[in-house]
Amino acid sequence: MMAEKKERFELLLEEIRDDVKAVAEGHSVIRREMQEMKTELKADIKEVNGKIEFTAKQLGDKIDRVDQKLEEHVRIPHAV
Repeated sequence: MMAEKKERFELLLEEIRDDVKAVAEGHSVIRREMQEMKTELKADIKEVNGKIEFTAKQLGDKIDRVDQKLEEHVRIPHAV
């Protein structure tokens, strides 16, 4: 009877060990995937930031040209 209980206990411990190992491996996979996603997101953010900076520069240049033309227009005497 005691040997039977010990054997069942050892089997139970082995099952628990296997389950813990599976959970740890799952965490490792999730951690690796999250790290890869972090790397991809950083690259995407860098690309988007570059596009925003480019667009802002283009917009600023256009505003400067419109402002310059407006100033030139205001300086022209108008016939009344």
